Amino acid sequence: MSDLAIVSRPGSVVRAFAEDEKLPVIEWPFNHSVIENKFDLGIVVSFGHLIPKEIISAIPLGILNVHGSLLPRWRGAAPILYAVMNADPETGVTIMKIEPHKFDTGSIVRQYRCPVAPNETTPQLTDRLAVQGARLLMECVRDLPRCLEMAAPQSDDGITYAPRVTMKLSYVNWTTMGAKQVYDLHRAISHLYSLTTSWHGIQTRLLDIKLDPTTSASSPKTVSESSKQSALDFLNSPTEPSTTPRYFIDTSISRPGTIFYNKLNRTMKIQCGDGLCVSCGGVRMGGKNFISPHDFYNGYLTKVKKTEWYFT
Repeated sequence: MSDLAIVSRPGSVVRAFAEDEKLPVIEWPFNHSVIENKFDLGIVVSFGHLIPKEIISAIPLGILNVHGSLLPRWRGAAPILYAVMNADPETGVTIMKIEPHKFDTGSIVRQYRCPVAPNETTPQLTDRLAVQGARLLMECVRDLPRCLEMAAPQSDDGITYAPRVTMKLSYVNWTTMGAKQVYDLHRAISHLYSLTTSWHGIQTRLLDIKLDPTTSASSPKTVSESSKQSALDFLNSPTEPSTTPRYFIDTSISRPGTIFYNKLNRTMKIQCGDGLCVSCGGVRMGGKNFISPHDFYNGYLTKVKKTEWYFT
């Protein structure tokens, strides 16, 4: 290798690394004449900008992109996050050729597949794929002529998109989302935004969301009318044992978003659209500091009737 240069905007981690290592830096954007007849191959990772045709054409072997999904699934800016959010059982890394005018549509050079663990978060999966992506890229570069010759167009089937993430994605719809969906959203997005809901008009952020294995939905027909109120009273009883048996939530007397608080264990659960619950390790009310379920109970739940214990 005779020449190497880094393309980046000011302030990026990559640029800082290049400057520390005394590597030449080309500031983006730039004219194609800057690189013409100087480089044989380009490589981009999480670049986030469409590369003009003139720049692609100025590099004889083209530009390879390391993308964090099994293309054509999850084209776009946040493929790993969307794979986690949608509970994909499998994802991977794709080395593809860059094409002008469109993101993530070029021919596939190599792919690496891996399972996604059911409790894996976006940062954890990102770290894992980063290592495998670097290895896959080096394999391609070492065997570049054959890899480029074997490159195949992407399929027109199975195309999905992973657009840039905003806070809007963090809002929970308790009516339409089941417990697993809420938990998967938390796994996917909590490193950027806490899950967001509303407590009687107060924006509320939910922390440390987990699936609750002690609940299951029940048809109203399986619970007698006389047991309805006693079931709710039991869930909020101070004498509830620390290790409870599997209990049923009767969705005929509670609604999605209903909050259940255990006084003895000081734990909080929230009912989702499928009647199952997620546990919540704490909340942030408005712009205030984090508070525990116990503090939320004392400061908010005790101030309203139990029939008003719900998020929207």
